[in-house]
Amino acid sequence: MPPERPLRPDKPVPLFVDVDGTLVRADLSLESFVRIARSGIAALIAVLGWLIAGRAVAKTLAARRDRIDPARLPYRPEVLRLIDEAKADRRPVILASASHGRHIRGIADHLGLAEPVIATRGRSNLKGPAKLAAIRARIGADAPFDYVGDSRADACLWREARQGWSIGHVPAGLRVARLGDPRPGAVRTIVKAMRPHQWAKNALVVVPAMTSGQFTNPAVLLTAVAAALLMSLIASSIYLLNDLLDIDADRAHRSKWKRPLAHGDLTIPAALGLSLLLAAIGLIGGWWLGGPELMLWFIAYMAITTAYSFRLKAVMVGDAIVLASLYTIRIWIGAIAIGVALSFWLLLFSVFLFLSLAYLKRYVEMRDAIEPERLLSGRGYVGGDLDVVMMSGISAGMVAILVLALFAHDPATAANYAQPQMLWLLCLPLLYWLNRIWIMARRGEVEGDPVAFAIKDRRSLLVGAVTAGIFMVALYGPAAVQLITG
Repeated sequence: MPPERPLRPDKPVPLFVDVDGTLVRADLSLESFVRIARSGIAALIAVLGWLIAGRAVAKTLAARRDRIDPARLPYRPEVLRLIDEAKADRRPVILASASHGRHIRGIADHLGLAEPVIATRGRSNLKGPAKLAAIRARIGADAPFDYVGDSRADACLWREARQGWSIGHVPAGLRVARLGDPRPGAVRTIVKAMRPHQWAKNALVVVPAMTSGQFTNPAVLLTAVAAALLMSLIASSIYLLNDLLDIDADRAHRSKWKRPLAHGDLTIPAALGLSLLLAAIGLIGGWWLGGPELMLWFIAYMAITTAYSFRLKAVMVGDAIVLASLYTIRIWIGAIAIGVALSFWLLLFSVFLFLSLAYLKRYVEMRDAIEPERLLSGRGYVGGDLDVVMMSGISAGMVAILVLALFAHDPATAANYAQPQMLWLLCLPLLYWLNRIWIMARRGEVEGDPVAFAIKDRRSLLVGAVTAGIFMVALYGPAAVQLITG
């Protein structure tokens, strides 16, 4: 790194640019801590020890173990334009950040900024007054400068700056202009991060009430719906954790880079706090609704999904099996909530059907990767696995249909259905839907999660309605026909 050199008074006024939350929609140090901690328990304990020793020490040790890729960071275009304008006027542009100098120097090199950076090193955490002191030591006690920042900690710098800009907090009484559009509303960002469109998956919790024929009992139906809502809160808590661990992979994806954490609209501390709050509400609600057994199954679901986020998603094939199991656990939780026994056939059908959808989800991710090798490096797959994943998914779907046919043929089924022969017809719409969605995925017409796609696709909704109608006729016979036809 070149030695720092004082700026001469006759030079143009320098522009100092904060990095975390200003130049980029991210906190570089926190993201480094997360990347290191997710590698294992020992790494997590090490990070906690570093933080106890002090933030500057933690940033220094993290920078030695973790390297950022400046090209993949979520830069703010309005700040880049401000930098370009300053460079066009031949003004020095200097990055001044509380993140470690090794990270900041990499960003400066990526942006073509030749000036030595001002950043945290050793035990000196350059934030607020410490950053101002470093700037004054660099340009002189009375030299003018411009500064662009984003937080209350920058107030002392704006107070002494000739011109100040802010991406976020704008203090009253100071010469600070807002740069760019206001940040998205907190409520909107939180709702987006919770992924409520994914809650449709938790309708599986209500399946046992449907298959047992008890959904006509208001108390049973209300209990099943309440369990599904609690399951949704718990699922959202895990989505937040998963997005936190997947920030780099999401930024390499064609559409996932817009997620609040990857895009920088939601901070890491806010995401962790929200995740803990949602999990607590879900678990306490589970105890209240179904006692310790239901709460323990909620905990089991959380444990498996957390293990998936940290490790199991990187296990080739195993990741799809875990995803299929998580769908099936939702059905199991629904049975516990209302106190009914589950059919072996239903569980087996669920495993193979959702194994097909899990492979489809991975197929879409691999297909849409901007940089396949980067995206899949933590997934256990390589780009050449695309066709194998597709064949495995289609095969699992066909096995699910076979299980459904065997269930319809089982003599024991007749005891629980008014017209069990109607169950054979369920194979037809399911066969149509599975083949259609895989063909559409192959054409690039399915984006994101296949379940989320299905709840927005008209033909998928029509297939769902037809399937429900056939099931109702099989369960209730002529009475269901009269109800459906009015």
